[in-house]
Amino acid sequence: VSGSLQLHGKQFHRTWTRLAKTAHAGDSVLMLQHPVNWEAGQDIILVTTAMKDSREWHQNEVLTIDALEENIPIGVGAVVYLTSPMAHTHLATYAYQAEVGLLSRMIKIQGSSTDSEPTDPDPLTCTYNTDPAYDGSNRRIYGNSDRPCPNTKLTGYGGHIRVHGSTSIGQIEGVELYRLGQTNVLGKYPMHFHMIGDCPSCYFRHSSVHRSFYRCVSIHGTHETHVTENVAYDVTGYCYYLEDGVEERNTISYNLGAHIHLLGPEAPWGNGQTTQLNYQSVDLTLPADVTAAAFYITNMHNNIIGNAASGGWAGFAFPTLHQPLGPNKNVNMRPSSRTSLIIDGNTAHSTGWWWKHAGAFYIGGALYYDADGTTLVYNAGRDQTKGNRSPCKVDHCAAGNCNAYCQPYDQYWSRISNSKAFLVPGPGLNSWSGRAEIVGYESHDNGLSAEALESGFWIDNMLSHCRTGEKIALPSGGRANDMKGDGFFWYDTNQEHIITNSVFHNCGYRDDKYNQYDTLPDRGCGIDTDIDSGCSSGSTVFGFLTHSDQFNPELMQGTKNITFKDCGRRFKLYDFRSSPPNSTVSGRNQNWLDTDGTASGLNGPALIGSGLDDTGLWWKVDDEVIYDPHGPLNFIKQSNGPERGLGHIKVRWDDAIHGEVGVTVCGNGDSKPCPTLGYIKHAGEKFALDSGLPVTANADIAGPVGGYGWVLQLDQGAPVSMKLELIEVRWDTPLLLHVQYPPGTGFTIEAHAAWCSTNQYYSCIETFQQVGSVAEVRSSLGNTYYVNPTTGILTVRVIQTPQSFIGNPDWLLPDNNSVGKWGNGYAIDRFERGGVYLPTMSYGPYLQIDANCAAGSGGNQAFCADSIQSATVDVCSAGYEQVAYDKCCSKSNPLLCEFADGAKTDTQRP
Repeated sequence: VSGSLQLHGKQFHRTWTRLAKTAHAGDSVLMLQHPVNWEAGQDIILVTTAMKDSREWHQNEVLTIDALEENIPIGVGAVVYLTSPMAHTHLATYAYQAEVGLLSRMIKIQGSSTDSEPTDPDPLTCTYNTDPAYDGSNRRIYGNSDRPCPNTKLTGYGGHIRVHGSTSIGQIEGVELYRLGQTNVLGKYPMHFHMIGDCPSCYFRHSSVHRSFYRCVSIHGTHETHVTENVAYDVTGYCYYLEDGVEERNTISYNLGAHIHLLGPEAPWGNGQTTQLNYQSVDLTLPADVTAAAFYITNMHNNIIGNAASGGWAGFAFPTLHQPLGPNKNVNMRPSSRTSLIIDGNTAHSTGWWWKHAGAFYIGGALYYDADGTTLVYNAGRDQTKGNRSPCKVDHCAAGNCNAYCQPYDQYWSRISNSKAFLVPGPGLNSWSGRAEIVGYESHDNGLSAEALESGFWIDNMLSHCRTGEKIALPSGGRANDMKGDGFFWYDTNQEHIITNSVFHNCGYRDDKYNQYDTLPDRGCGIDTDIDSGCSSGSTVFGFLTHSDQFNPELMQGTKNITFKDCGRRFKLYDFRSSPPNSTVSGRNQNWLDTDGTASGLNGPALIGSGLDDTGLWWKVDDEVIYDPHGPLNFIKQSNGPERGLGHIKVRWDDAIHGEVGVTVCGNGDSKPCPTLGYIKHAGEKFALDSGLPVTANADIAGPVGGYGWVLQLDQGAPVSMKLELIEVRWDTPLLLHVQYPPGTGFTIEAHAAWCSTNQYYSCIETFQQVGSVAEVRSSLGNTYYVNPTTGILTVRVIQTPQSFIGNPDWLLPDNNSVGKWGNGYAIDRFERGGVYLPTMSYGPYLQIDANCAAGSGGNQAFCADSIQSATVDVCSAGYEQVAYDKCCSKSNPLLCEFADGAKTDTQRP
């Protein structure tokens, strides 16, 4: 099949623009930002600036042009007079403005008015709380219970245009497509580029699609085509559509998509991070259409530039496809691993209504074939098996193994730049998976500016304007104060997030309890009784998830150059458990690298740690630590010591106990107990009487390093065997671990690499050597240990080793520049952006400590049989007393001090 379709109508420029001035209900004139050559009698779409945009309730308006003003005021591109007044107010503020698009064209292709319209219309009367078939009959969304009637409007039967064949060309511009598309019928879309292959000459531009019964423009098995400067309105299913996931190097630019309608039984939602599954059926050909959005990007290896989205379950959907679909299902590629091209300058608003995690920019949802190989399944929420996205510079599919691990040195970060989200009740941007760089992002009047779950996510130059002061337009019963007004939430485990050069404006709850940083009367997002502007008593600039004993933070978050402008509550440790009886492992381990002190307000490098009461002195490392009641948090001046930093280890001593984590003990926000089995505290007499940080069966430990060391004390005694894993610590911030044993105990201590075979170039196991002092251990490369002959205290230096080798071939203390195995990448994984460095733990390597003591009996078999007399690790020289976890000062001359690294006076500190 081959041929050429040429349709060229008069070009109207611009096809869409934005308001230059707010258009109020009752007005019959529009001020536009750009000049237009539109004509009297043409129809336009004035897009909503309400929070909700759905079939049963919206504020979009189709209006008709009466005339254009010839004498245009300064600062305005065009003045358009209308034949009738507007029913709703449409905003144009300094933060965002409503779009205005031209629907009419000189060439019009339309479906029949007699038999194209659906025979099963939506009566627009359905609500959650009046539907007896709905199992959550009391459900309300932000106070409103209205919803589209399920499985209606499935019979739309309009015309369709398809360009098909490897030698075919389609060039369409200046055309109006009206009442086209056939609902749920594959291939029957208003405009369809079908299996053409490379077609750089193909385009669909300067056109409009409205009242579409199925999509707008489908690019299917076609590459390098252009879809640009089009207007789409009132569309069922995904609109601008990359169909099978193989489509690449296309340019979708400067298009408007508004008032997008979902298909199927119900918009996906859930109380946590997951939603119900949807399966392909007669009534739902593509199950992902339950989350229809204006832009459906199944493969990021395309140019997505300057587009605007309004309405739909999300605005821009980036679902995860581990294999292509349809006739391309056997193509040897993984769409979710492809690198991104240009994704820049896009905006989305009035979307994300149906689920609290549905972002305007939504990098989530997994689309895949069921076990039968033919039925499509869509999981709209977080899917940790089929929803993992791993962009990679290497095409492992071409090498024969699509499931191959993308090595750190081959990993790629997708970039989304200069984009904006506004008027979204949930997150403006949500990414469940996929390394990404979000640069130049703006968020205005959203419930949460952004959230992300990924080991390697950078946000730079973000404006998080939580509340602009505009009244939020909502449907009946809608409550803006249910929509938070949060800035960013740090997640609870296995993440690396960096935020740099970002501004938070009018975020966080306004309350006198949180006026330590700002007392302005209009600070924050507001108060929880203000139902118009949107703020709740739980709103915060930065939030931490602290509900879990099972999933806990390592060294995950860092910031630089953070600005707070008129903010209320700045920090919150968020534990969603109702009336929690005690704090959690994740709450106590919360930490944050504030590289320049702009987040903490110290205006110098700072370490931020949990301020929960039961952390003892773990985060109160000296008398200059500042307590923040917002979090609560503790702010540590990093420059008060020469080697201060953060470190993390996970300790195992009894597999029987640790194997119960998440099963009978230490659960994920549930009622499982997580009893304290011991404590860890800082070395020295200043901390001797402190109980320290509780240690549980899930012995994740994060805390300040670079001092005299950590002292581990388990209630049952000294462990016979101990394994340290998931280590994160910089080479220049030493971490010493002290554990007391019965005097005379001998040790075998070995560091093990993962996936390693010893050869002439690399070693896999290192046996530690005993030395004569703690100082020797501290100054060593990390392959020595010391045992105090009197107290029996064992001291080791814990370092972060490379994942797959221990030495090259000699033992290595890798620094920031140490080269990885076989010259690939770095020896130590890290995430580093914008002047912030976060070491990344490796799975597999571990440090094994075996004591040659006699084991106990019964329930004490994991511990040495002999008891020990508790002793303190001596850290100060004679005549000195400890004043910090890394500092001792002379009793007679407090200005004469020594540090853990041996520096003797304050003047010697770097």
